[in-house]
Amino acid sequence: MQTFNDAVDTISLVHFNSNNSPREEIALDIKLKGGYPVIDKLTLLIPENLDLDRILEEFPPAFKFKKDKFIYILDLIYSIPARKKKMVEDYPGFTPINKTILGSIIKDYRKYIDYLKARGIVEEDNYIVGEKSRGLKFTEKYQTQTKPIEITDWALIKNISYLRKKTNTEKTSQLIFMKKWFRGLEVDLKGATDYLQGEYLKDVENPNEKFPHLKLNSRLYPIQKLHREPDSLFFVDETAGRLHTYLTQLKSELRKFITYKGKRLCAIDITNSQPYLLLSLLDKKIFIRNNMSERIASSNPTIESQDKTIHIMLGVLVDGVSNEEDVNLFKEIVSSGNFYEKFGEILIENNEIEELDDPSELRKMVKEITFSTLFSENSLIRYLNSIKIFQRTFPNVYEVIKSIKENHHPTLAVTLQNLEADLVLHKACKIISEKKPDVPIFTLHDSIITTEENIEFVQSVLKNVLKENIGIAPNLKIERWE
Repeated sequence: MQTFNDAVDTISLVHFNSNNSPREEIALDIKLKGGYPVIDKLTLLIPENLDLDRILEEFPPAFKFKKDKFIYILDLIYSIPARKKKMVEDYPGFTPINKTILGSIIKDYRKYIDYLKARGIVEEDNYIVGEKSRGLKFTEKYQTQTKPIEITDWALIKNISYLRKKTNTEKTSQLIFMKKWFRGLEVDLKGATDYLQGEYLKDVENPNEKFPHLKLNSRLYPIQKLHREPDSLFFVDETAGRLHTYLTQLKSELRKFITYKGKRLCAIDITNSQPYLLLSLLDKKIFIRNNMSERIASSNPTIESQDKTIHIMLGVLVDGVSNEEDVNLFKEIVSSGNFYEKFGEILIENNEIEELDDPSELRKMVKEITFSTLFSENSLIRYLNSIKIFQRTFPNVYEVIKSIKENHHPTLAVTLQNLEADLVLHKACKIISEKKPDVPIFTLHDSIITTEENIEFVQSVLKNVLKENIGIAPNLKIERWE
């Protein structure tokens, strides 16, 4: 494995970056083009041993091209898995690339991919109708560590940064007060790279790991971006309203290599957050207070938002189960902060799982079972005894879950994520910023990250917001990034 290269390649004159941009405007201290804040350059990553300038000079493409577009396509091979952690673990061999999305950014992308294939830089697999997009991977020669390289083409940068993402621009602008803190992040890039290279060497020796280079580069990607362009990824998605940054893409083991202006960072995390947020669906007052029927309707494309029947039915269902014995038991266990441990005991008593010596491993296993129970298709209960055990233990809780997932099982997950984003981002973080504007804050979905001296204040605000809106005080835990 080659050593890490921190130098950034600049764009040569080989490609044709257009100067025909929209009219420039000045708004405050932000330069605008066509209404978008200008980003002069963007750092992407390509294989360390790939000399793209030389290849383009020796083998000129038979079409008018921009080198930046080649770089963008190559960058996707590692950046897409970096955004989807599960893909890194279950990598299919090729990075699936949605050609509809790619075509909206690079209209003649097919010429670029064919050229890269002809030059032996990438390989492409087959498209399966209704199952997967055609994917790309680097040929064996270029399965090396990556190097940073800058692109400067404004039209391409605008597409990547503003138009490609399914961004909720209104929600993103409401959180712009948090973006400034990213410039204070400091990354021990050498320490992070050394750690991941150690993991890479283990993966190389493991016969079950087929794509160790993919794991290495996809895990390096977000921390390299945090090092060079920490605030270049900052947007709220349209689906659930979650805030996405390079911190949310980061492998958890790499957090210890990040500080804020030399100060250690600490995360205030909601214990068993998904079961805790589920309490909003088990009490009529809380259900109404958080506009849960509207959240459910907006999360389910099969429901008409103006369908009052659905809202009434949901309200009646929640009202009917609010004081049932199993619902009160569920609330009691969740409020203790030990839901996964308690549900684990129930699973062990029913011989569904065996007790493990390592409590953390047992908790991890039960958490996965719980997520499968809460968020999978209703039909899965036929095949999984763990879901049947949950149903027997919490029959009315399960009935609510089942009802919400009817016809569109992702509805429950999106609904709870939307509530989480509202409470953490738009309530707690806003209050923190208004009361103490000098307190740096970042988020990891259900966690707020700050420096150590601000833990008590941030924890107090988050706890008060959650108690006020969920009705029961949460259990919060502190994770120090060290």
